[in-house]
Amino acid sequence: MRESLKNGVCCMLAVLMLATGAPAMALSTPAHSTAKMRQLKAEARAGDVSAMLALGEAYHYGRAPGFTSDQAWAVYWYGQAALTGNAEAETRLGDIYSDPEDKFYNEAMAFAWYESAAGKGYLPAQSALARLWEHPISVAPDYIKAYGWYVKAAQQGDESTWEALDDLYVYGDAVTSYAEVYDRLAREAAAGDAEAQWRLGRRFLFREPQPDVAQGLKWLEISAGNGSAKGLYYFGAELIMGQRLPEDSARGMQMEKRAADMGFIPAQLYWAHNYPPEGQAPDTEIETMIADWWLAAAEKDVSEAQESLSYYYLAGAFVRQDRAEAWKWHLLSFRSPYRQLSWQRDIFPGPSEDEKVEGRRRADIWLAAHPGPYWPRPH
Repeated sequence: MRESLKNGVCCMLAVLMLATGAPAMALSTPAHSTAKMRQLKAEARAGDVSAMLALGEAYHYGRAPGFTSDQAWAVYWYGQAALTGNAEAETRLGDIYSDPEDKFYNEAMAFAWYESAAGKGYLPAQSALARLWEHPISVAPDYIKAYGWYVKAAQQGDESTWEALDDLYVYGDAVTSYAEVYDRLAREAAAGDAEAQWRLGRRFLFREPQPDVAQGLKWLEISAGNGSAKGLYYFGAELIMGQRLPEDSARGMQMEKRAADMGFIPAQLYWAHNYPPEGQAPDTEIETMIADWWLAAAEKDVSEAQESLSYYYLAGAFVRQDRAEAWKWHLLSFRSPYRQLSWQRDIFPGPSEDEKVEGRRRADIWLAAHPGPYWPRPH
């Protein structure tokens, strides 16, 4: 969905909130009152884990009275919840301890808390632990461990891990060194394997300690020329960004379009977000095609697409207006822990209570028909 459509609905949402006094999104959501904080503390001291989490979140994200943030209290209350074995609290502690700019930074503690939560099957911790093993500061990277945790997260439907899995796939279960990776990919790329070509290009672009940009761009372009959707996607993005190549947005968008037509979801989302190009009027036929892409991605359980599709149905843009269907996709999108904070879930304009009931019924039907999350296996 074009950003303008979503932004338009968000503007309508803001007007509704100003008129009704309802809380706004993210930054303008009201802080807890002093009385509410007192109540939460009483409940937390009585052993209520959800209250402990709420207090940790209030201090972590600045929702305490006056929008104050206090990491010491956030660590304390998250810690109290974590001591009960709560995986969400353990993950929030990992987030704080893994931040090099935080005064509580302690990578060893971050590993410990993430591993505890990830071992319980908690998806955000699995993703965070994978990223920490891929890019640690105090220890050497362990790409095999990172790959293993990314796979576990992807198997639970975390689309944010897809690109990382593609990049780390070359390590697999047996490859342990850069030398092995480059040797193998170089042989396969030289033999004309378009998948090995884009992987080799990516490795050169992000090689440590010294990237080889010229080689990286060369192999990405060769892969794109050989018709690889991912080669088209990555090289097209380089052309659009114009940081390592002279900018050529028109050619880059054509490449993204080709990758999108091949069914590559990230290219579909990238193309949709960047259409229409600056200074160009939108084309109804292309807008309809983008709506179809959102629907296809939503059916594959991509939460970003589900969220965007909800606004299509809410506004009746390129689909028949259906507020129950909008609520269905809105609910489904929030199954991903990366969409928005839980207290924003019900901030969505339009549907009546009856439409929400119907939307939830449809969401339950959809979930019954989609028992396992989709994720594109690396190949």
